[in-house]
Amino acid sequence: MWQTSKTGRIDRLVVFRWLAGSYVPAGELTFEGAGVKRLGRFRYAGSYLKREKAGEIDPIGLPLVGRSFPGAPEELPLAFYDAGPDGWGKQVLNHAFPKSVLSMPEYLALGGTDRTGDLAFGPTPEAGPQTWTPAEEPLVALPRETDDLEAIMAAAAAVDEGGGAKHHFTLLFRPSADVGGARPKARIRHEGRQWIAKFPATTDRFDDPRVEAACLDVAAAAGLPVPDRRIVEAGGRAALLVERFDRAPGINGSPYGYLSAATLLKQPPTSYGTDRTYVDIADAARRIGVPGAVEAAFARLLLNAYLHNTDDHLRNHAFINRGERWEFSPVFDLVPHPDVRRHVCAPAKGIGPAWDVDAAFEAHRSLKIAAEDAAAIRDRVVQAAKGLTGFMDARGVSRKDREYLRDAFPAAIEFKS
Repeated sequence: MWQTSKTGRIDRLVVFRWLAGSYVPAGELTFEGAGVKRLGRFRYAGSYLKREKAGEIDPIGLPLVGRSFPGAPEELPLAFYDAGPDGWGKQVLNHAFPKSVLSMPEYLALGGTDRTGDLAFGPTPEAGPQTWTPAEEPLVALPRETDDLEAIMAAAAAVDEGGGAKHHFTLLFRPSADVGGARPKARIRHEGRQWIAKFPATTDRFDDPRVEAACLDVAAAAGLPVPDRRIVEAGGRAALLVERFDRAPGINGSPYGYLSAATLLKQPPTSYGTDRTYVDIADAARRIGVPGAVEAAFARLLLNAYLHNTDDHLRNHAFINRGERWEFSPVFDLVPHPDVRRHVCAPAKGIGPAWDVDAAFEAHRSLKIAAEDAAAIRDRVVQAAKGLTGFMDARGVSRKDREYLRDAFPAAIEFKS
């Protein structure tokens, strides 16, 4: 049923979107070319354009009009990268099908309906969302989801270390194959809720899951939206469970729309660096109708500055649509980086990306936030950050790790190791 080329490459994908309680055909992606990377083009379905409340997949890049949208110079229009895997998920898929040539059409087709956001893919409008598999015999079986966190965690560790036997990839294929990000992680259903499980990596210099949990606690104390989270132990190591915010609550919660700031700002999907700033993030948010966009972007800038989270690239800023409007997603991927002295996104034009909390505060001028209002946001962030040591205690961060991180924070937050 899938439309493929003679070499087994995907030529066409029907795009489905969650609308009014079910996935409906929203359009199609078609691909051409014989190389590893193939150029795709998207067109909305006429039936979707006629639907009531059929919103844009991307309000900036894919407006609701009856023409096609080329992906060039990328393989796909940028919004579809937010529905596909990043480094970790691609690694799992490439190991699962080592003889197949895979790029974005195949990566999207290999995923299921549990992917990030409210999109899904299938061979025909009538068939609905489906999962494609290449013609080769897969290295792994295709299991049902498992809640065996310890087994998934061990499998992730084996793959991250460069090994991994067949049963490891069997465990990881379904829950990890279309998860974004570069670190080991998997989707799980646990205690009647949907989570992303984030595991330690072999390159970690400290207990990343515990420290991230403490930083998310700071964000919550500062009044920023934060997903529910918990630390669990399996196999003698800690994992961080973060409740999915692109799904309604519950074990089978409906999907929400999801877009990264990278997509809205038309940045290459494989690029980490950028010349865009937090002012640009705020402008993009305002363009798609996010309420309080400027103040929200400024609060996130200050949070990242005071917690020395210098991994603030544009895919770590996102927006969700629960059905009424776009809004900033909860904060995620918030970890200090003591060995990095610059942010990915500069605060504003004319202000360098070097880690400097005072320079970050000065961005309020470019954001046109009154000094008094900016100071109130800063005070909230600083007061919350002063509790970081206590949050680390509560999350079980070791004294050794706190000593390693001691110089990663400005004096204003009074960090104690």
